[in-house]
Amino acid sequence: MSRLPWLLLLLLPPPTSTTAKDPRDTCPLLCDCDHDQKLVRCEGVQVISLPDRVPSTYETLLIRNTSIRSVAKNSFRKMERLVNVEFDHNPHLSTLEKLAFRGMKKIRLIKFASSPQLTEIERGAFTGISNQFGLKILFEDTPIRRIHGGAFRNAHSIRELSISGVDLALSRHSFASIRQLDFLTVSGVVLAEPELFSNSTRFHIVHIRHSEFDLPPRVFHDLSHVHHILIERSRLASIAPDAFSGLTTIEVIELSGNNIGSISARAFTGVENLGQLKITRNTIQELDTSESVLSTAWQTRVEENTLNCTCDLKWMTALSETSDVNFCGASGAYRSVRSFALATCAMPSRQKQSVAVPVIAVTSLSSSLFLSFSAALLSCFCFSSHGFCLISQC
Repeated sequence: MSRLPWLLLLLLPPPTSTTAKDPRDTCPLLCDCDHDQKLVRCEGVQVISLPDRVPSTYETLLIRNTSIRSVAKNSFRKMERLVNVEFDHNPHLSTLEKLAFRGMKKIRLIKFASSPQLTEIERGAFTGISNQFGLKILFEDTPIRRIHGGAFRNAHSIRELSISGVDLALSRHSFASIRQLDFLTVSGVVLAEPELFSNSTRFHIVHIRHSEFDLPPRVFHDLSHVHHILIERSRLASIAPDAFSGLTTIEVIELSGNNIGSISARAFTGVENLGQLKITRNTIQELDTSESVLSTAWQTRVEENTLNCTCDLKWMTALSETSDVNFCGASGAYRSVRSFALATCAMPSRQKQSVAVPVIAVTSLSSSLFLSFSAALLSCFCFSSHGFCLISQC
């Protein structure tokens, strides 16, 4: 009987080691893990797909110089704790599938750099991220040529979205249904379809630069609550009637440093609750009617532009503060518009000019003030840096 306990011990299974690793904390095959930096690095041509998971305490996944061709749907479903995902120099990466980043609750940065085959952002690619913090989405040295409608649908709390495109076409609804985007920067645009921003709201800055395209009607339709829309250093062949129609609650619309073919009549009408319209330092070929700069803005500044001076610009001489701060090109001997018109064009008789126009001073405007103004200010203009407001039909 005394030998029985020893026999029982021999029959028991060997004890499980208390130091065995959880499979979820194992470094992925073909990847290196840096515990100190909480970094998983998957690098080299032998890497043909994303890892299924990364150790649960790691925050950054770096994919570099791999043979990966696509980011598939739900690629990160087991990596929801990742904070940063960076794709760097992946020469074969060409596709971001719908819902590729779904469920990434902690993500703060998604970056694509030097991915020459990645030319399109597909519909729904960034839908369903569910991020809890401000997110940056960056495309650098990656020749994006088309953003499909709904690419960012239902995205929210985006800190920055920056796309340096090449011959970039923006499809209808490219930036639709986004709730809160602080900084949107897009360059390389050659085509912008109408209604890019349908059902989007709470953008701080929309910045379009280094592009060459036409602004069609209703391109910003249904975008609301924006601090600043800035288009600069671009070639705009034409700005269509109602190009900015459908915008609601905008503090500043600014065109600066552009080469503009023509600004159509009523291009800026149809904007509700506009604080300031600024058209400055552009070269403009056609600006033949005062309706080209007509808006509901509390203040409109048209100054330091170089214009193709003809007698069709006589309308500007009635607004001396404007005609003195906009200038002719070489054909007009670089004179002010007012000086050119007085020297070259037959002016209306004094009797026809003697229309009483009340003038009020505008010294400062707060964002809370411009939100309360009435549509009755449709025909009110403010010109020049001196802040004088001309109310023509109020």
